[in-house]
Amino acid sequence: MATTDGYEALKCADCARSDSAVTDLRPSQQLAIPVEAIESGAGEVAGSRRLTRRRALQSGIAGMAAIYASTQLDWNVIWRAAEAEAAENPGARKLVLIYLQGGADSLNMFVPQLDPHYNVYTGQRPTIARLRGPSVNLQQVGSTPFSGGAGAQIGFANPLLSGVNGNQLYGMNGMIPAGAGGLDTLFGDGSGGVGSDLAVFPAADYNPANRSHFDSRDYWFQGALKKQTTGWIGRWLDAEGSQENPLQAISLDSSLSKQIRTSRAPVCALDGLQGIQFDVRNVTTAANNANLQIEKLAAVAAAKSNVALARSRQSFGLTTSVSRKVKTLVAQPSTALYPNSFLSNRLRLAAQLLAAPLGTRVVTVDWGSFDNHGDQVSSMDPQLAVLGSALAAFQADLAARGVADQVLTVVFSEFGRRVGQNDSDGTDHGAGGPMMLMGPRVKGGLASQPSDLAAPDDNGDLVVSTDFRHVYKAIFQEWFAADPSRYLPDLPAGAINRFDGTSTILKAA
Repeated sequence: MATTDGYEALKCADCARSDSAVTDLRPSQQLAIPVEAIESGAGEVAGSRRLTRRRALQSGIAGMAAIYASTQLDWNVIWRAAEAEAAENPGARKLVLIYLQGGADSLNMFVPQLDPHYNVYTGQRPTIARLRGPSVNLQQVGSTPFSGGAGAQIGFANPLLSGVNGNQLYGMNGMIPAGAGGLDTLFGDGSGGVGSDLAVFPAADYNPANRSHFDSRDYWFQGALKKQTTGWIGRWLDAEGSQENPLQAISLDSSLSKQIRTSRAPVCALDGLQGIQFDVRNVTTAANNANLQIEKLAAVAAAKSNVALARSRQSFGLTTSVSRKVKTLVAQPSTALYPNSFLSNRLRLAAQLLAAPLGTRVVTVDWGSFDNHGDQVSSMDPQLAVLGSALAAFQADLAARGVADQVLTVVFSEFGRRVGQNDSDGTDHGAGGPMMLMGPRVKGGLASQPSDLAAPDDNGDLVVSTDFRHVYKAIFQEWFAADPSRYLPDLPAGAINRFDGTSTILKAA
């Protein structure tokens, strides 16, 4: 389900087999999304008597969404519902969920700075540990302390930083533009005030931790350690969402994320807004562009006596011309400095959908290959460079579209890695993975107490400093003003315990 931008970790068999997608449920129907909906909003579709489904196919389809719903939904009902939601609550709060697939190594993202923790870290990781300070080369990679009081404790691995602050080694042949931002851009001074918009949880998980990809993913996606048939946000959508608008929650993928699986409320999966076109899988060269070749063929006149051939070529010509038009209309350029990556494409699309008047409240994105059992530095670090710059660009994109204050972004992985490296210069499954919250309303800074590397748990793993369900609890309470007990069935006692002693995720109003 997730795509890696070309960097594959030496992953275990379980990671290769497991997935975040719903596999036991088929879409109930397909929804053609007209160009007009993306350009002007659902009202352009719902309010137009002439724009039937057939007319939309002729004037341009931006994409096809796979709907997951308990009943069949009428085309006009969907667009009227989307229009109504967008109009009734234009300032609605929205949620973006970015899953880092494979179990990302938090220790090599958020690096201990203080002795004796740093000494334990380097002793356990003799060939893959980060340096304190500047990077030397692509194998001897440095770290930069967090701004503010937490900087004595933890620092960012340099690949996560902006180009100005230590990411120069990771331009990757122009993949990351000069001047691109990074996690330091979002973290700001770490005070949680204005401009400090990134909260970092360096060891988020659950107790007792489970090193299984299958189990851990399900726990995070369903928001509980006991079996659930719906996702943690899916249950909220069932109770608070629309019963007619599948665009309220979108997985940017070919399949639905388990996080937004519902029992009643309609949701959808959307793989892109590339429009309808002729295509040959895995063929990308211009000379073999199927759409272009069929367009040329359609331009060849058929004999007057061959009515069927003339009609076919007319249909082919209409398809290719509409496809060309859609690409021009839908590709709304952004001035944000995104890296040239698959993750950026997903986040651009997310920003576009969140800003469009479609009633979209939740977007999910799966990305990466972080099951680094071997050769970790060379497989992980380019992904970290993409992640830091893409998140900074996404936030800038949302701001440019005027919706940044309405969006809370959550980044997480299913578990962390062992404290010590293995014999393949990688790390095996452990506990305490990375989790981040991002947005102008987020109270930035170090959002948990640092784990004590000198005092690991009984399995030799990081002690989990934040139960992920406590973060979900805060999202429901503070962001959605909802009762978390309705949606988190085995919510443990307690709350977030930030480095500054507070327990909130949002800035003071």
